[in-house]
Amino acid sequence: MQMASPTRAIVDLAAYSHNLSVVQRLIPRNCAIQAVVKADGYGHGAIPVARRAVEYGVEMLGVATVNEGIALREAGITAPILVLGQPPPDGLIAAVVHDLRLMISDTSAAERVGEHARRANKVLPIHCKIDSGMGRQGFDIDSVTAELEYLTRISNIDIEGIATHFPVADAPDDDFTLNQIRLFKQLLRQLDKIGIPYETAHAANSAAIINYPTSAFDMVRPGLMTYGVWPTGNRPEGVALHPALRWEARITLVKELEAGSSVGYGRTYKSENHMRAAVIPVGYADGYKYGLGNRADVLIRGKRCPVRGSVSMDQIVVDVSEVQNVSAGDTAVLVGTDGNEWISVEELAERAQTVPYDILTGIGPRVERVYVN
Repeated sequence: MQMASPTRAIVDLAAYSHNLSVVQRLIPRNCAIQAVVKADGYGHGAIPVARRAVEYGVEMLGVATVNEGIALREAGITAPILVLGQPPPDGLIAAVVHDLRLMISDTSAAERVGEHARRANKVLPIHCKIDSGMGRQGFDIDSVTAELEYLTRISNIDIEGIATHFPVADAPDDDFTLNQIRLFKQLLRQLDKIGIPYETAHAANSAAIINYPTSAFDMVRPGLMTYGVWPTGNRPEGVALHPALRWEARITLVKELEAGSSVGYGRTYKSENHMRAAVIPVGYADGYKYGLGNRADVLIRGKRCPVRGSVSMDQIVVDVSEVQNVSAGDTAVLVGTDGNEWISVEELAERAQTVPYDILTGIGPRVERVYVN
């Protein structure tokens, strides 16, 4: 008999829908939304989140890998899916078989896709990635027109989209990002002038939606903000995101430690006074970052309780000396609210000296996902 998981992430799909509505308010009326559900929906569960996004009415879903796209197809999701990174050569045929759009960064990959599509008697829509300054995937923006002209002559592919990506869109009024937008607009005008057909231009991630509204073009690609986390310190007035995830665990043991007792590997914490300690069955194997040892709090009975000692693979210890009547089975909130207290994903990321993406996508499979609303 399988026991209930001692730690779980509660995902509020109504909050996710609300956040999509915030995106819609911030972009032009005729601008489409590609909901990014890669990395298992940023740790929230790709299939339930993708289903809710499709119900909401997004025009496309974005994933990182062919396997992520196949998982959505096997779950019965028929909406357009774009694989945001060009796959290795052996992943191209599976993308064609499962009708996954591909982000293409060089002509040789486009040739292979065209050949696989010809054999399957299909025409596969592709999106062409333009490297305007990210320095990762993408055609070089200075020489791309000739390469795109060549792509128009490859049979069984259709250039549906032209896309780029911003490395520092979280910084408002950034000269580098503004120049990327200028170069991308210039490229689009050039493509229109020489008659290279495409349907959709897209560039804006969550941060750009907020900080650079002129980068919306025909479609935006929100990820982080749809899960209720602000991607930038520049927050529009009158707009509220709703966190879509609450992470909690049940206390397994409460014990008394005498003054001078050490806690955890490395003995990185020694109690100055008598301490009442609670053991919580979550650790870095579950995505609770090692760097949170002696840095973070959890919420128990509406009060902050500091993490004491190093984070272990499967457990943490917290000081509950200031909280009355704590016992095994009580709930500890790792991310979320309890009474008047709140631990945000942003706070946890700051304490762990990382980014919110790392916190969310790092929540592991041992953490049960529970869906509400």
